Amino acid sequence: MMQTVRPLRVGAAALAAALLVIGCSSEDSSNEPAGGDDIDAEVTTTTTLGGVLTATADVLAGQCFNQVPDPVQQPFAVFLVQCDEAHEFEAYSKTQIELGEPQPAGAPYPGSLEVANAAEAQCITGFSSFIGTSWETSEFDVQTWWPTEASWNTVNDRTIMCAVYPVRGGVTFGTARESRR
Repeated sequence: MMQTVRPLRVGAAALAAALLVIGCSSEDSSNEPAGGDDIDAEVTTTTTLGGVLTATADVLAGQCFNQVPDPVQQPFAVFLVQCDEAHEFEAYSKTQIELGEPQPAGAPYPGSLEVANAAEAQCITGFSSFIGTSWETSEFDVQTWWPTEASWNTVNDRTIMCAVYPVRGGVTFGTARESRR
């Protein structure tokens, strides 16, 4: 599956990706040995948004997830998490692409641009019924996954997935469903 973010809000997606790895360090004097030796120990903790590594194609509507850190893998894999945990995305629709007429097995790939545009249009159309407010005024934006030419031709993939994420980047807790935000 390929993915896209609307060009007007690409900065938010970049910020969200940058926030995937958050590090902090501190000195911890409680780790001194019993002999009173004067040893400074530095403890570094790195927190990564994680979850259960899952193929993007296996994500269901209503599930929440975080991107994998490797940009090359982002179209193909995500980390599933419970929606009450910190997450970047929530899938709100998984459906067959509508290109004016049915696209049966063996139908030629219509082209990346046509597939991407149709997928984005479908996701934006379903956005307000999920969130409870218009896409233009929402605190959330849409990210879309759609079939690649290879998945279209080899496994008859016609599935698109629509997910929401915070416009300003970062994470959210709980479902965005009917949040009116």
